[in-house]
Amino acid sequence: MSNMERVQIKDIKAGKKVTVAGFVDKIRDQKSIQFIILRDTTGKVQVTVFKPERPEIAKIFEGMMVDSVVAVTGKAVDAPNVKLGGIEIVPDSVEVLSVAKLSPIDENTGPDIAMDYRWIELRDTKKLEWFKTQTQAEHYMREFLISNNFIEAHTPKISDSGTEGGAEVFEVNYYGRKAYLTQSPQLYKQMAMAAGFERFFEIGANYRAEKSYTSRHATEFFAIDFEMSYINNHHDVMDMQEKMLQYVFKKLGSPIAKKFPRVSLLESYDLLKKEKNYEVPRASKGDLDPEGERLLCEIAREKFNSDFIFITDYPAAARAFYSMRHDDDKNLTKSFDLLYKGVEISSGAQREHNIEKLIENIKAKGMDPKSLKSYTQFFEYGCPPHGGCAIGLARLFAKYFDAPSVKDVVYLFRGPDRLAP
Repeated sequence: MSNMERVQIKDIKAGKKVTVAGFVDKIRDQKSIQFIILRDTTGKVQVTVFKPERPEIAKIFEGMMVDSVVAVTGKAVDAPNVKLGGIEIVPDSVEVLSVAKLSPIDENTGPDIAMDYRWIELRDTKKLEWFKTQTQAEHYMREFLISNNFIEAHTPKISDSGTEGGAEVFEVNYYGRKAYLTQSPQLYKQMAMAAGFERFFEIGANYRAEKSYTSRHATEFFAIDFEMSYINNHHDVMDMQEKMLQYVFKKLGSPIAKKFPRVSLLESYDLLKKEKNYEVPRASKGDLDPEGERLLCEIAREKFNSDFIFITDYPAAARAFYSMRHDDDKNLTKSFDLLYKGVEISSGAQREHNIEKLIENIKAKGMDPKSLKSYTQFFEYGCPPHGGCAIGLARLFAKYFDAPSVKDVVYLFRGPDRLAP
């Protein structure tokens, strides 16, 4: 490249000699003039080549394939008729950094084939903006939690047991021993409470060996998890999550409702019947089905002017063993899900910190407490009451952008049939 320092497109000023570099977005080659649109992550700029004056530069762009990468050095001049910022670059020199072949995908390519060439698909300006927004959102999440005295740490993704039991775990060979990719940092978050951290969070990967082919599922997904001590009940956790999302959305310029409606699962059944004449199928009772979630979000928007709604107090049979039971009804847990624009994006609860009750819950799930000794020992040496939640980032962002699927908002998707690129 030129010895001149590269200038990003957003920083170009008329009257200055600059070097810009990026992908060739478009080429319009006319009889005596060429218009080349160059793009980088900050924007697009027009490069104007007067053929009679610079035939050697015009020759470089003749027949060039879009998405080739070039560096252009020249003078930025005022050009009021140019839509891209009213500036154009008249080049003195052009260096071809990489020549592109004809792209194997276009706007009509199916999603599976497009995913094979994800790096090309990601050149779409809209998708670039999505990732910029996600970067900002995660920064604001960290900003909020740190300002509220949360400590960030990174938990292991390889464990000697599945986090929540069951078969939805990926087994790995760990030096001749069986190990598993963690389904969530849940157990390690609770260890942080036993360690006296009081407030803990992590943004990290989770793994579920679940053969689901929906627009909301992935076998590897990223979540923001937090856990907090000295709570009174699960509503304290909901309060914190609600405040965090309000903070993030306001920073992104998309303010949301100051209070998310909260209804118990049983109340949600009545609400669905009354407002939408819908009954959750018998097979899904004790939980919600996708249609029930979608309709509850419709109700939240219509009755409470909120895109979010908390569903609380799920039955113990539908929740993990570490969810605390209600004192007055042992069949119900101090738990919740958060729905957003028709999809569950988060789950949380107050956790059981009493070792005897925790062992009872584990046995009630048909699990052997000995297999979870590395977890249950956290509660044998003193542990404050605590609770927490996790937000699936891909689900949150897919709904925020109104994207068709989580596949569209993750950098690289992993599913039952997707292991590359």
